[in-house]
Amino acid sequence: MATASWLDPTTRAQRLLSKEEIQRMPSDIHNLPAEKVNHYRYIGCELIAKIGEGLRMYQPALSCACVLFTRFYSRNGFDARYPREWEEQEWRDFWHPKRAPLLDKRVVAVASLFLAGKIEDNPKKVGDVVKQFHACSPDYFGHQAGQDLSPHDQTQVRDVILQYEQLLLMELEFDMIVEAPVALNQMALLLKYIGRIRQSEEEPSDVIHTLTNLGVSDLHKETIDMLSVAKEFVKDSLLTTLWLQYDAPTIAIGIVWMTLKWYGYQFNMGLWGRVEAQYKELNTKRDHSKQVLHSMEAPSVATMEDVGEQMVNYYL
Repeated sequence: MATASWLDPTTRAQRLLSKEEIQRMPSDIHNLPAEKVNHYRYIGCELIAKIGEGLRMYQPALSCACVLFTRFYSRNGFDARYPREWEEQEWRDFWHPKRAPLLDKRVVAVASLFLAGKIEDNPKKVGDVVKQFHACSPDYFGHQAGQDLSPHDQTQVRDVILQYEQLLLMELEFDMIVEAPVALNQMALLLKYIGRIRQSEEEPSDVIHTLTNLGVSDLHKETIDMLSVAKEFVKDSLLTTLWLQYDAPTIAIGIVWMTLKWYGYQFNMGLWGRVEAQYKELNTKRDHSKQVLHSMEAPSVATMEDVGEQMVNYYL
């Protein structure tokens, strides 16, 4: 599992949308209220989580699937009959000789999970995916809960999922880089780095807890608690549009900033300057002779505040 992103900043920026584009998405792409769009995104990611849990898939694969699902629906409406850039006849031809179904959010979610398993080296057999899909959404198959899945239905839905996998690859232009593990790793490394500074006596005034005057013996436990909370923040960020707007390292340090504020910390720029230097080192790529190929400066306070604000809005 990689710690740093290998993408250069230019490539990374080309894969992201502006905040204005994302804010216009409900009306421009979906023709739906923002609340409805957020609800559909949540339902899709929830289905991914349920099926993934049943298949005992790892979190990186589930995270990747959620981002693929969100990216697909950044280009296509949740209530669309077929992909936005396609003509109806193209959609029918894509399914030839089968009868072309309507674009289905649930199948997009399932296909995203199936594809993500391959991307994150956690592949599952398509037949097993179909069985878990049936267990989680029997109504898609026209069944009641507990009703058996017939071989005919299994074969039919298997073929649909494989076709949707092709659709995902085409719509996402084979861009399957998600880097959710990068966000988790960098968040953890930065928080641990701050914890080490906090425990040292070198600069005891750099970080001041506003609630209690913690002793050194308490700090290790608090760092573990903070890591646990921040991990949930990263996980929940997958249900938002943050992954359309920001890259994984930016989300990671934004979550660190949010977690520190959540725990009531105040910090001066002496500490944060060291955190920014650590962030830059994590996101510096060098060649075999140690020459810097590309590097990434820490985001502005405004950017980190925006990450935190979007997360708070998600919880409201």
